[in-house]
Formats: sequence, structure tokens, C-alpha cells
Amino acid sequence: MSYILSLMLFLPAIGAAITYFVGSLRANYSRYSAVAFSVAELLLSLYVFASVYLSHVSGFIFQEQLSWIPGLVTYHVGVDGLGAPMLIIAAALTLFAMLGSFAEIQKMQRPYYSLLLLFLAATVGVFISLNLILFYFFWDASLLPMFFFIGIWGGPNRKYAASKFLLFTYGGSVAMLLGFLIYYFSVPSPTFDFLQLLGQPVPFWIATLSSALTFIGFGVKLPMVPIHSWLPDAHVEAPTPISVLLAGLLLKLGGYGILRFNIELFTSVAVKYAWVFIAFGVLTMFYGAIVALRQTDMKRMVAFTSINHMGFVILGAFAGLAATAGSSIVYGVEGAVFQMFNHAFAIGLMFTLTGVVKHTFETRDMRVIKGMRYMMPLTSIAMGLGALAAMGAPVFSSFLSEFMVIYGGIHFNSWLWLVVLVPGITAAYMLWMLKRMVFSEKISDLHYADVPPRFFLYMILYLVPLVVLIVAPGLLLGPVSGFVSEITRGLQG
Repeated sequence: MSYILSLMLFLPAIGAAITYFVGSLRANYSRYSAVAFSVAELLLSLYVFASVYLSHVSGFIFQEQLSWIPGLVTYHVGVDGLGAPMLIIAAALTLFAMLGSFAEIQKMQRPYYSLLLLFLAATVGVFISLNLILFYFFWDASLLPMFFFIGIWGGPNRKYAASKFLLFTYGGSVAMLLGFLIYYFSVPSPTFDFLQLLGQPVPFWIATLSSALTFIGFGVKLPMVPIHSWLPDAHVEAPTPISVLLAGLLLKLGGYGILRFNIELFTSVAVKYAWVFIAFGVLTMFYGAIVALRQTDMKRMVAFTSINHMGFVILGAFAGLAATAGSSIVYGVEGAVFQMFNHAFAIGLMFTLTGVVKHTFETRDMRVIKGMRYMMPLTSIAMGLGALAAMGAPVFSSFLSEFMVIYGGIHFNSWLWLVVLVPGITAAYMLWMLKRMVFSEKISDLHYADVPPRFFLYMILYLVPLVVLIVAPGLLLGPVSGFVSEITRGLQG
């Protein structure tokens, strides 16, 4: 039995304690310790992903199972083609957030970097848990570090934003847990083990109720309209590196939950009521895009862009599953996973740029920032590339994921061609941002310093996965196809 998943789970947790201790010796030691543990975690995640890729196994590998609460809850972990890409997102974005924190986070560095590692451990736990109670434990554990990040290191209204974040997300967690419990008491052989629940017969109305409750819980964190209002406030008040994690990683927990439970476990409900779920996805896409179009604060605009992009995940997952055409499930569901991966890195760069803008101009109002190409050429280049990635331009893999989702949607219902308008709206406000901030003329003689070359290279790192995957999308879609194969087998069985 391999214990690599347990190593991935406990390494950052142990690293958090070590980081807090060495920070007492010298303040900067905490950041270096955290980065070292994060690099180790990233290497482990790449090894796990490569193992899934090379195994050509559609199910879970690296499984570990130990009794936690005898006869009730087990420590059961494993990873498949859905979880493996999420582990890379967790490790890579945490590392990027740490590197981006060096200049911005100057107070209370010991608890800050320790909490980053604890947050990483909790998200890894979500992506590898194969027991519903274990999943719930790590799901809630991920909320507390984020609450403190916003409440301690956030902006002027940080207490309000942190409280609203916790209220919404914890409320969603309770709905999710209730869905789990209803399903547990309704199956012939009650168990919280995910693999043992698959295929167990249960009354359809029970499955529908459990699916609806869990969908609410996952939808809050995704976030899905109309239960999304915590997100813009949280982003505006959160420090820039935390916004990177909030949009790039925390939201992926919601998407992962929908794919793992609403699609894989409650498959019959997802097929029968696909149009209901899809309606929420399309609403989320259009709402996020249209509201983003009306923003003047760059960070709020990027926050609503996240909502828009995560609507693609709902559309792709449910349209791909329910469509009658055999190929559409591949494009829809794989596109949903691909979209989550691409969004993590594209939106991470955009939030990093909002921090640069705020630090330089002391405002994020896009109406008053002019002529950046003259004063900040490196930042302007990064902003142009980030906007192209966020709008799904064909030079980045975000184009492929959006295309796959839309293709799967049209196979489900031809009227869903209308969602093609969403990337158009996204392109409109991204280009509007560039026109106002970058390609406009200077309106003052004030001089603003550009980012150092090494920070520019740091920002470009966000785009490396998107360039690699536009050339070789099979690197990601290969493992994801195994997950899709399991769903297809469930539909046929």
C-alpha cells in the first residue's frame, strides 16, 4: 500500500507547525519554510498526476483505508482522473500565493504562512476523501483559514466580508451534510463510503432530495447565482494573494463536489433534471458576465468574471451527461474539468494584476487609470496576456475548455448556442479594461514605477500551464477521460 496521499495530506499540516516555530526565530524564516513545504507538495502532486496519467486506470489509485470511528467512519482516501488535476491546482496556486505575499503581507507573518499550509492541507483532504464524513470534515476545515485571511489581513470592511463569507459557506455546508445523512439512512446498506454507495438502489425522490441539498452546498462555494453574493465582498476585502486562492482554489471545491456527487453519485437525478441544473449554469454565466461589464472597480470586475467562468462548469457537467449523443458527455464533462483547471491560473494572474494596480495607483477605478503602456510596460504586457486568457482567446487552453463546454451544451439542446454570447461579453469588458487603462493616453506627468523583471516573470508563470495545454490538451484530458469512463459505465449499468 502506498501512503503518498497521506503524505500529501499531512506534510503541509506538519509544515504549518514548523513554519510557525521557525518564524519565532526570525520573521522571514516563516515565509521560506512555507515555500519549501509548498514546493515539496507541488512535486508530490505532479508525481500523483503522472501516476494517474500513466496508469490508464479509470478508477481510484493510491487507496488507503483505516478505521476512524469504528463501524461508522473510515479514513478512506484515493485519487482518480478528477482529483489528480485538482491536487496540482491546490499545490501550484498555494505556492504562487506565497510568492505573491512576500511584498504585501508584512504583519503577523507566522500565523499567515502557517494558515496557508493548513488551507492547503484541507483542500488536499477534500480532493482525496472517499468517505462522506471525512469529505465534510476537510470541506469545513478549509473555511476557517479563509475566514481569518479575510478578517485579519483584509481591507477596511474585512470583518463584514469575513462574517458574510462564513455565514454563506457554512450554511451551504449544513445543507450538504443534510443531503449526505438523508442518503445514508435511505440506502439498503448504510455507509458513508463513497465507493460502496455507488450503485446502491435508493428511492428516486430520496436521491433527488439529496442531490438538491448537496447542489445547494456546492453551489454556494462555486459560486452559483443566486447564492453568490458573498464572493464580491470577500474578494474586494481580501489581500491579493488570498483572492488568488479564493477564486483559483476555493471555488474549485464547489465544482469538484458537483462533479463527484451530483454527477457521479446522483447520476439519475442529474440526467432527469438536467435542464434545471443547466438553467442555473446559464443564469450564472450571463449574470456574471453582464454584471462584470458594468463594473468600474477592476477587482470587482475580475470577481464577477469568476462567477461567469464557473457557470461553464455547471453547463458542461450536466449538459454533457444528459445529452443523447455519445460524444457529448466527453466534451461536456471533460470540458467542465478543463475549465476549472484553466480558470484557476487565468484568474490567478488577473487578481495578481489587481494588486499591482492598487499598490501602484492607490485605486482600482478603471476610469481614472490611464496610459499604463507608457509608465508600466511590463505590467501592461502581463495585463494584456491575462485578459486574453480570461476571455478564452485561442492562444490559451481556456479557449479549448469553453469550446468543449459550449459544444456539449449544443448537443444537449440547440438553443444553448446562445451561450456563445457569454465569451463575447467577457471579451467586451476585458477589451474595455485594456482600452481605458493600457492603450489610453497619459493624463498627468506623474511617474509610476513598473514591476521588477522578476515579478513580471512570476506573473507569466501563471500562463505556462495554459500554453502547454493549448498545444497538448491530452496531458490533462487523458486522466480526466478515466473519470468520464466511470460515469459512462454507471449510466450503462
